[in-house]
Amino acid sequence: MAWRGFAMGVCVLMLLTPAAAQDYDREAYARSYVQFLVQQIDQWTKTFPRDYNAALMRPPVDASKLSEAAKAGANELRDCVTRLAELSGAKDVLTNAEFRSEVEKAIAVSSQMNQAMGAQRFPAALYGDWDQVRVQLNNLARVYRVETLAVVDPPSGGGRGGRGGRGQQAATATAAAAPPSGGGVAGYIVDQQCAARGKGMWTNAACVARCIREGDKVVLVTEEGKVYQIANPDKIDTDSYGQKVTLLGKTNGDTITVDSLQM
Repeated sequence: MAWRGFAMGVCVLMLLTPAAAQDYDREAYARSYVQFLVQQIDQWTKTFPRDYNAALMRPPVDASKLSEAAKAGANELRDCVTRLAELSGAKDVLTNAEFRSEVEKAIAVSSQMNQAMGAQRFPAALYGDWDQVRVQLNNLARVYRVETLAVVDPPSGGGRGGRGGRGQQAATATAAAAPPSGGGVAGYIVDQQCAARGKGMWTNAACVARCIREGDKVVLVTEEGKVYQIANPDKIDTDSYGQKVTLLGKTNGDTITVDSLQM
């Protein structure tokens, strides 16, 4: 009887182990994702306060029209990111109340600065850096179900940095993002999560394969960061994951129906 009970216990353990391992893998992946986001934000904010504060001191920015919170935002954000980096190695980072509170604080101090960049014309390069920071901050906020930052554009009439006008830049950006006239769209085959995580993840074939295997959608992301949904993902071979390709077919808005794929 004792042997039979032992054998039954082993069988139950064998049945439970794969599920437990899968839960562990998901938790480990989620932790790694959070740590990756913090690393990205840390990299993008190292010089951002210096550049932002310098922009406040010269035209076309009029710092007198900005709130004190907006003017202090870049330095305070950097302090938050430094603290997030210190806390991100904790095993309980997904449920850590202090880490979540710091995420909320980072979003709060960024909000006024985000509004300022929509009200004033800052240098074009600064907008590019801020776009990267905001995207990764919002990705982190979604993990912890914190309100995200709105996407902002500079005021009309002068364009980013006050040169050349926004109309010309918008036309250039639209032309860059538009599909080629032959019906092909060039970009990277990734999963939806990796598409939002920055260019460094677009060529990580192993991560893309794992995310798609776990149920994420396969998409195409262009060099400019525009994401296209794929109407018939069965046309995408696993060998193309993380690769730069050209999809030939029909586009309807942000969706592609693939006829063929060229690598």
